[in-house]
Amino acid sequence: MHSFSETKMAKIIQKKNENCNLWREYNVSHMSRTYPAGLRVDSSNYNPVLGWSLGCQLVALNFQTHDTPLLLNDGRFLQGDGCGYLLKPESTMMTRKFRGSNRIVIRVLKGNCIPKPRGDSTGEIVDPYITVELHDIKVNDDGKEEFVTSSQNTQVIPDNGFSPLWNNKEMAFEARHPDVAMVLFKVIDQDLGINDHIASAAIPVSCLRRGYRSLQLRSPLDNSRTGPFMFASLLVHIDHDMEYSH
Repeated sequence: MHSFSETKMAKIIQKKNENCNLWREYNVSHMSRTYPAGLRVDSSNYNPVLGWSLGCQLVALNFQTHDTPLLLNDGRFLQGDGCGYLLKPESTMMTRKFRGSNRIVIRVLKGNCIPKPRGDSTGEIVDPYITVELHDIKVNDDGKEEFVTSSQNTQVIPDNGFSPLWNNKEMAFEARHPDVAMVLFKVIDQDLGINDHIASAAIPVSCLRRGYRSLQLRSPLDNSRTGPFMFASLLVHIDHDMEYSH
């Protein structure tokens, strides 16, 4: 096994256009581990989607910091009953690729039992809105790859955490690498000061199913579904246009 810091990983993929595919080919028969840069003294994390897209078997993160990259990691490994292991996507094995528009259309309809920030039992009624983020990989005009994030928001529903109704307009996203791309739903409480991140749900794009879906919301502090998060959920409608080619 070879280990690469996130800084070294960035240098490799930026040096030559063909390095990404060469690394994927290398990872078919060898093992790679990536880890956060030593300069992250605050124990923050890098986005793991790029490491996954390269076929790296171990994309290590700082688990003491519950930030967006760790939420994406938790969402990815909820597959397989949360056993901690997943088969690598076939596109990283150089045997299959995606084609088609890869268009994803999401409508956030309503919420249910949205808890207060940090799961508190007291405090003011929340004013929730939803941020939907797509974390993906794109190939630049120069042929080099990088991770990208796009996001859209619903409107704010004042003073309603029990059953907020958004019935939101369609949010359209373009997934360039659906094998490893992630959709992250964040429930945010609008406040006079800093807005509070209440709950979240991270879903692999490859696991999205068409139609009306109920998303289980989890605590952003420990990814749990206990206590006030036990019944928290979102009702959404999902449509997409994805197909494989061999």
